[in-house]
Amino acid sequence: MTKRAFLIIIVFVSLLTTFGFVNDHVLRLESTSNGHQLPIIVVGSLFLFVLILNPLLGMLSRRRMFMSSELAVIVAICSCACGIGGRALMEQFTQIVALPHYWVTQNPGWSRRHVLDMFPKGTLVDPEPFDEVVSRFVIGSDQVTIPGEGRLARFKRKVEQVPWRQWRGVLLTWMPLVALVNLAMTALALVVHRQWSRHEHLQYPIAEFIETLLDRRDDSLLATIFRNKMFWIGFLFVLFIRLNNGLYQWFPNVLIPIKMEHSFWPFANKYTLLRRAPGAWALLRLNFFPLASGIAFFLSAEISLSLGLTQLFWVVLSMFLVTYGVNLSNDYDIGGFQGWTRAGAYVAYGILLAYSGRYYYWNLCRQALFFAKSKVDESGNSDTDPGAVNALRVLVLSTIALCWLSIRLGLSWPIAICNTLLMLLTYMIVARISAETGLLFIQPGWQPFGIVMVLFGGYAMGPTAIVISGILCAVLCIDQSQALMPYLTNGLKLAERNKISLPKLARSNLYVYLFGIALCVFWGIVVSYDVGTTTYYPEWSFYRLPTMAIRAADPVSLKLQATGTLEASEALTGIERIINIRPEPLFLWAAGIGFVCVMVTNFLRLRTTWWVIHPCLFLTWITAPLNSMACPFLLGWFIKKMCLRFGGNQLVQKVRPLAIGAIAADIIGALIFMVVGAVYYFVTGEPPKTYRFFPR
Repeated sequence: MTKRAFLIIIVFVSLLTTFGFVNDHVLRLESTSNGHQLPIIVVGSLFLFVLILNPLLGMLSRRRMFMSSELAVIVAICSCACGIGGRALMEQFTQIVALPHYWVTQNPGWSRRHVLDMFPKGTLVDPEPFDEVVSRFVIGSDQVTIPGEGRLARFKRKVEQVPWRQWRGVLLTWMPLVALVNLAMTALALVVHRQWSRHEHLQYPIAEFIETLLDRRDDSLLATIFRNKMFWIGFLFVLFIRLNNGLYQWFPNVLIPIKMEHSFWPFANKYTLLRRAPGAWALLRLNFFPLASGIAFFLSAEISLSLGLTQLFWVVLSMFLVTYGVNLSNDYDIGGFQGWTRAGAYVAYGILLAYSGRYYYWNLCRQALFFAKSKVDESGNSDTDPGAVNALRVLVLSTIALCWLSIRLGLSWPIAICNTLLMLLTYMIVARISAETGLLFIQPGWQPFGIVMVLFGGYAMGPTAIVISGILCAVLCIDQSQALMPYLTNGLKLAERNKISLPKLARSNLYVYLFGIALCVFWGIVVSYDVGTTTYYPEWSFYRLPTMAIRAADPVSLKLQATGTLEASEALTGIERIINIRPEPLFLWAAGIGFVCVMVTNFLRLRTTWWVIHPCLFLTWITAPLNSMACPFLLGWFIKKMCLRFGGNQLVQKVRPLAIGAIAADIIGALIFMVVGAVYYFVTGEPPKTYRFFPR
């Protein structure tokens, strides 16, 4: 890493985790993490840099131009940092550990039953004195601005008004866990990279798109793609649509919007069964999202078709189940039939991934755990990477440490192991989906603690274990769409294409990421006590997540108390909990459906020539991202299929720059209105008109 690349990364991450947090949670402008795996603020800035600034530097001196490898490192590390102030941690962390005290005072039943006693010491802030710790966190500081006070003195006063003594225990409890989770994700990304990239030859559409912007040949000032006319046709056409529709929000009496979606939901009035099917509204909603359709040109036909058919398959299945009275309701955080089917699918796909790479992973285990020597072929190539061997050792140690810390909090060992392994499974499968499908927004839609709860049963798990597991998942993995591993997986592929050392990149990224976490946590706490915590998402980070563990455990506690088995449940040992496992029958059916669907689909696609469905369908169906992007992926599949049908692969290659231009235009369009909104706010002090077309 060059000095200027390091400086840019540190400055960007510092601004992103401080002013970016204020932008997202105080000013409530367009989120700096918008775009998820294809972050607008990073990729959009890269596009403008390689199109304008880098060529200008090259005109002054070729030595001053940024090399592709430099830009690849900057993009990889800065992309990872985008999630820190968002759903990876700070969108919900401070509220989860502070607001349970507030909500218990609002619920007499919880207060009477002393539900907060189930939380281990150090997992929540010390609430006393309540007005200074909890009330000020909710409503902000009552200190007035002192005339003539300098900025440094004002900042010092804001820092000193935070009750740091009450937060010390929370930070000492959670920061090691957060660091270990991100260490495990970094190691896991290195472990699976060679298998996914070189052995299975995954497509990595996001990394490939970014590499297209970086690719310069023959010592040219501009990337090769910028010399393609088809690229500019696609770019200008989509950008015109986005600019027109964005300006319409500001000048509705002057411009006419170009409609990008249409709902056929009124037709469902004729079909009662269709109205009763969860998610049917998304099936009857046609929308045009050029970015998703463009990504289809980077994918195989079976993947883009499968993503496009997710809603159709789910609606057909749910219509059948509804007729038999099956409860298909779902709770994102606690669970339900829909989430359980995806959990079964995730477990099945995890088994398939381990099986498909069994020889590579076995050799890796031999070298990492038993210190066997690597095998070298005639060309001098090793069967494993030294970085992957060390990464596996780190992964094992960090996983053991996570389980140990979970046990120290009060979990029995079988629950701690299940919770930790399921958590790592969700990270790995989300990263796999990103590498294989190019989806920029991925949500499992289920939580490890919810699966463990229905697998063990209320008696075998117990209310206290539910609370501990619940708050662990709320802090560490409530939304994997912006977790470190999916970003890093694409970053490693980008580094590999630019011949950058993968272990060095992963290590540098981890250091910067942990620096960003420390800075963002400090800044977020200070800002919250100054202006009050955000209530922008009242049904999510302000209420649902802080109360998630309580809402899951309280009904179980009441049921066990009514049957006189509460004390016996809490006193069970680890072995006794395994013996008393009583899974819910509906969970077994739901998880079984997802498990079997993935297994059968994978068998058919490998053993037949006519099967066209990929298992990713069952990993992503009935999730918020595919509600918005299924139709565009289906449209992209159809366009590519028609190109192949009438012009062959040669026509597909000619049209592909058009798709790349459409992707770039969507990103630049979003970046333009992100900047315009911020400038408008700082000039006028008024919130800007919003124009958001990226799914959130």
